[in-house]
Amino acid sequence: MARKVVRAEAQAEGRCETFLFDEDRVTRARTSMLDADVVRDVSDTFKALANETRVRILRALRQEELCVCDLSKLLGLSVSATSHQLQALRRARIVRYRMAGKLAYYSLRDHFVLTLLDAGVQHVTEGEVSE
Repeated sequence: MARKVVRAEAQAEGRCETFLFDEDRVTRARTSMLDADVVRDVSDTFKALANETRVRILRALRQEELCVCDLSKLLGLSVSATSHQLQALRRARIVRYRMAGKLAYYSLRDHFVLTLLDAGVQHVTEGEVSE
């Protein structure tokens, strides 16, 4: 009886019930593995995107460049808090800025991030996907 419960748990969690591996599959999968530096950089990009405020900033910058004050007003945050979030996006090389007198205007470095955001929005708004 206990064996059936363990087996049901493994199946429900998508785990193997025994440890066997297919050397050919592992070898094929190994050829698609990324360099450790690339993995880190991709992970850092997703970490930068894993913040509600930053997602809102990127959606706003989709339309046009905005200064920190514009973004602050739009988001209902202080200029300091907005600048902090923009700094994280700059470190991840997602946004860039230009100075116009005393104003810092932000824009997207390139539009690849919009593809990621659009895919994320599509994923969460399409409902459950059957397996």
